Amino acid sequence: MDLTISADFFQRLLDLESRIESQNVEWYVENFENKVIDYWAVERPGRLKRSPETGSPIREESTVSEFLDKTGVLDLFRNRDSVGLKSVQSAVINPWGFVGFQFGEPLLMDLQYYRPVMETVVVDGERLVVPSYYASSLPETTWRDGTTSCLYQNESTGRWQVGTDVNRWQGTFTGRDGVNSFEDLRRYDCQTAILRRSLRHSVNILNKYFGKNGQDLWTAGEDYPTPASLLGACHLCGPFGVVAYLESGQLRSDEAGTSISTYLKAFADVTIASHDVFAA
Repeated sequence: MDLTISADFFQRLLDLESRIESQNVEWYVENFENKVIDYWAVERPGRLKRSPETGSPIREESTVSEFLDKTGVLDLFRNRDSVGLKSVQSAVINPWGFVGFQFGEPLLMDLQYYRPVMETVVVDGERLVVPSYYASSLPETTWRDGTTSCLYQNESTGRWQVGTDVNRWQGTFTGRDGVNSFEDLRRYDCQTAILRRSLRHSVNILNKYFGKNGQDLWTAGEDYPTPASLLGACHLCGPFGVVAYLESGQLRSDEAGTSISTYLKAFADVTIASHDVFAA
């Protein structure tokens, strides 16, 4: 079963996640050397700078060219007329190492695109081989004094793992949907393939929630945000974050501080139907 995505929904999401607005490219050109973007300081694409005192990311004003360099797409943007703007957007690496639609290691592990690197550690005198990958649940104070990795026990699984402060992508790709490497991950076609599976996953979880009342995502009605709003919010904070919002009004945010409410509003004028998601 193939999945097609409403172009409007798809482009809106890509614009938001890449921070490159497809309808406003001339603004980026006009401000190429002007400090007009409040962004984060990085050592290189995917490796943000943190305050040694607090572990918090450091923000700074950037020119458009600096922003594009920080996200690893400066040369691609200069060649956008030949490669296409979507290829530029899909290759963006944010300061936490999220790529394109801002896919990270944990989601790609869940969707069977990626296997994390394994490390040998000692816990209570016992040698263990544990996975090492990005740990969004750890507080920012974990990363004070230049700390970038931490051995901890995952509360949801009860297992030990090495948590990292960014997505390092040191593991291996499974080859699913042609994603065999980090460079493949930055390709537009591979990004859309991953998005297809991610949306299916979100729809299934939301349908279980609405199914308690004999409804689904598409028939829930005007008492709930639109399907496009809910799917956009799922992409930001995960489907269980959206379920928490629906159940109790809990407003989760991502690493950059973007609230689920922002995405609910951003997709309120976008139409997406079940046949846009699951096509025969």
